[in-house]
Amino acid sequence: MSVLAEGVDRQPTARVIALRPSAGRHAAVGRSPEVVGLGPDVDEPVHPGATGRHADVPVPTQAPGTGARSLVRELEDLAEQMHAHGALPSLRVDLRELLAAWAAALVRLHRTPLTPTTPVAELPWVLTEPLPDWLDALPGDTGLVWAVRAHPGIRRAVDETRRSWLTVQWVHGDPTGDEVVVTRTRGSVRAVLVGAERDTPDGPLPPARNGRSGCGDPRWDVATALDWLALALGPALDPAWHLDPVATFAHQYRELGGDALPSRATAVARTLASAVEWTAQLTLDREPTDDERAWLSGLWSRPLELVGRTRTAPAATRRS
Repeated sequence: MSVLAEGVDRQPTARVIALRPSAGRHAAVGRSPEVVGLGPDVDEPVHPGATGRHADVPVPTQAPGTGARSLVRELEDLAEQMHAHGALPSLRVDLRELLAAWAAALVRLHRTPLTPTTPVAELPWVLTEPLPDWLDALPGDTGLVWAVRAHPGIRRAVDETRRSWLTVQWVHGDPTGDEVVVTRTRGSVRAVLVGAERDTPDGPLPPARNGRSGCGDPRWDVATALDWLALALGPALDPAWHLDPVATFAHQYRELGGDALPSRATAVARTLASAVEWTAQLTLDREPTDDERAWLSGLWSRPLELVGRTRTAPAATRRS
């Protein structure tokens, strides 16, 4: 999504809206959940560079048939059941299986063999375009937009993500919960990433933007999934349940052999892109509600919180 392009669709999808938090849930500045899925802070992240390491697991080209549902609808229903009956063990297992199926779909995609005809995926807009000027005109209660724009660490994180970008594996480009289709067969759960517009029993799923998928950096895919979970699902769960979908997804991804954990810089760039995109959707051409302003304020605190976590913590731990 380019927030600079004329005619961009700035209306949030109804399915994401249904999982958005109530007023104030994102307003408190706390530890960004994305840190649980970060790879090690190294200058040259270890990444598979040869296509020979990819398992010969083809990615489905068609959405599942009868019984297919969007992952967002599945998570909506699951959250409603938890609010009605509590976080029962069976519901906790269902949540873990849904997140594991999503992680497995990413692993399968990233292991798809590259061929001479594999297109090169476009870089995310936040790595190639300046932040839009209209951010300067936002009212102060939208969040710490000015601080994010002025923070040198944010710019360094974006630049580092661009410099370290590796076109090494098949990627989706924007594997949010809106672009995952789930099927249940004889007690098993399987997820498939949507690569083009498809019709499901729940209605059409969003189409893929041309140039988004192809050979790219799988760390952005994982960062996008973690970011979506932190924004859409995490706030919909009662803190008393002690459920952490971001940590669960990261754990399942690693257990399934995924090795494209995002660096801290990648996580910062991803949270920055989300803050700009949601701000465009909720403020341009209309006046946001008080609840939406509170939610946006929390979004703009996330890149600052991630950048503020220095690398001195491990040293302090060793001294103790």
